[in-house]
This record gives sequence, structure tokens and C-alpha cells, in this order.
Amino acid sequence: MTGKLRKSLIFVLTTAALALGGGRAFALSFDDIAGRWCGSVSSYTFTPSTLIVVLYGEKSPREYPIDGYQYDGDVITVNWQRDGKKLYTKFSEFDFDNHLMVQLPNDAGPRRAFKRCSE
Repeated sequence: MTGKLRKSLIFVLTTAALALGGGRAFALSFDDIAGRWCGSVSSYTFTPSTLIVVLYGEKSPREYPIDGYQYDGDVITVNWQRDGKKLYTKFSEFDFDNHLMVQLPNDAGPRRAFKRCSE
């Protein structure tokens, strides 16, 4: 009976961990954020070395150098520069099939949801 209870407990804990992690059972990488993402006020395109931001009201792309990406659990931190100033933006809540993500709130702005742009 103890073996059955232990297996059930392991199953429940594993299921709960996956649910809390958005269904992600593996580490994030550049592949999870690479490409173009559409939000309510802007789109972002991530390459290994450049962040391209298009504000829908202006429609002209702005390109910013990326110093690097950090991967910490379910958060990707993008280290980038604007006018020589070093900045960072954190993204999380990636869904299992990499179609949704969230920009975490910071001093520069609120929480924003993004989805993969259809090309």
C-alpha cells in the first residue's frame, strides 16, 4: 500500500509542477524567444544580436543592440541598449508550443502579453 501511495503522490506533485510552470518541463533557450512577436501596442523581433521594435502607431522599426540573453527557470532576460544605456526586459509565461509569452512589468511599463505573429 505504501508503494501505491508514494507513486500517487509523485504523480500529483509532478502534475502540479508542470501546471505551475505553464506545462514546460524543460529549460528555455533562444529558440523559445527567437523571431517576431505581436502585442497590443507593438511587435518585437528577436535575433541573436538585435531587438527590433515596431510601435503600431508609428510603424517605423527601431533597432537596438542585444548584449545577451539570460535563461533562469521560466524567465528569459534580454539585455539590450538604447542610446548607449544598458537596459533589460524579462519575459516569462511561455506556453508549451511557444505561441504565447508575457513581458513582465518593470519601471518602463506594465505587463504585456505577446503571441507569435502570423507571417
